[in-house]
Amino acid sequence: MNKRKITLKTTILIIAAVLFVIAAVAFLPKILNALGYALWLIAPFALAYLISLLVNPMADGLQKRFHLPRGASAILVIVLTVGVIGGIITGIIWKIVDEVRNVYEDLPIIYQNIRTTWYSISEKLSDIVYMLPDNMQSIVDDISNQILDWMAEVATDTEIVRSAGNVAKKLPNIFISAIVFILSLYFMVADSRTVSRAVKKPFSEAFLTRVAGFRYEIKKYVGGYVKAQLTIMCISFTILLIGLSILGTDYALVIALATAIVDALPFFGSGTVLVPWAVVSFIMGDIVRGVGLLIIYLTVILMRQFVEPKIVSKNIGMHPLMTLMAMYIGYRTMSIGGMILGPLVLVLFVSLYRAGLFDNLIIMIKNLSSRIVREIKKIKISFEDEGE
Repeated sequence: MNKRKITLKTTILIIAAVLFVIAAVAFLPKILNALGYALWLIAPFALAYLISLLVNPMADGLQKRFHLPRGASAILVIVLTVGVIGGIITGIIWKIVDEVRNVYEDLPIIYQNIRTTWYSISEKLSDIVYMLPDNMQSIVDDISNQILDWMAEVATDTEIVRSAGNVAKKLPNIFISAIVFILSLYFMVADSRTVSRAVKKPFSEAFLTRVAGFRYEIKKYVGGYVKAQLTIMCISFTILLIGLSILGTDYALVIALATAIVDALPFFGSGTVLVPWAVVSFIMGDIVRGVGLLIIYLTVILMRQFVEPKIVSKNIGMHPLMTLMAMYIGYRTMSIGGMILGPLVLVLFVSLYRAGLFDNLIIMIKNLSSRIVREIKKIKISFEDEGE
C-alpha cells in the first residue's frame, strides 16, 4: 500500500510536469500573440506614460521657475519634446526615405554599374581563376552567376513599392494613434500626481518596492546598453557620413546609416562593408577611393578603441558566446532586425534576473524537481527492500 501511494504521487508529479511543459509549448504562441495585440492596443498610452516620466521633471522646473500653471508648463514641455525633437527626427527620417526612394528608382542603373564592375573584376582575376582546377572554376562561375542573378532580382523587386503602399494605407491609423498619444501625454503631465497615485493605488508597498528595484536594474543595464550602442552608432554614422561625403559618394546618407547599423552588430563591424569596397576600388584602379575608405575604416576603429571602453560599462557586457546565440536566435525569429533586438532582449532578461523577477519561478522548479527525485528514490528503496 505504501509503495502504491509513493508510485501514485510520483506519477502525478511527472504527469503534471509534462502537462505543464506541453501546455507552455502549445499555448505560448497564442499567449504571445494575445499579449502583443494587447500591447498594440495600449501602445499610445504606455508610450505616453513612459515619456511623461521623463518630461515631468522639466514641467516641474518650468512651473517653479516661472510660476506657470501646470497645464501651461505641460503644453510647453510637450511642444519642446514632441514638436521640436519630433520635427528634427521627422526631417531626418524624411531625408533618409527620400534617398532610399532615389536608390530604388536608380536600381536598374546601379545594377548595370555593378554588373560592369563585376565583369571587369572577373577579367582582371581571370588568370588566377584559370590556374584553379576545373571543379573549382565551375564553383567560382556558379557563385558569380548566383550573385548576378540575386542583384537582378533585387533590381526588379517590387517589394519596396508594396511596402510603401501598405504604409500609406496605415497612415490614418497612425495619425489617430499620434493624436491619442499627444492628448494622453498632456493629461499625464498636466495631472501627473493623480495619474501616479492611480497607477500605484492597486499595488502594495512591497510590490512597488520590488518594481522600483526592477526599474533600477533595467535602467542600469538595458538603459545603459541602449544608450551606449546609440551613442557609438551616432558617432560612427557621423564619421562615415563625413568621410563618404568627402569622397563624393552617391547616397552617402543611406550608405553611412546602413554601415553604422552593421558596425553596431557584434562580430561584424564597419569593416564588413568598407574593406571589401576598398578592395574592389583598388582592383578597379580607383586608388583614391580605396585609400579613403580604408582611412574611414581605421578612423571608426580608433574611435571605438578610445570611446567604447568609456561608454560601455563592464557590467553591461556579456560573454561573446551569449551575444552570438542571442543574435542567431533573433535573426531566425525576426530576420535582420532580430540581430539587433536579440542582444537587447538578452540584456533585458539578464537585468530582470538580477532584479530577482525569476526567483520564485526558479524556487518552484527546484522544489518540483527535488520532489520528483525524492519520490523516485523512495520507489527505488522500496523495490530494493522487496528484493531483499
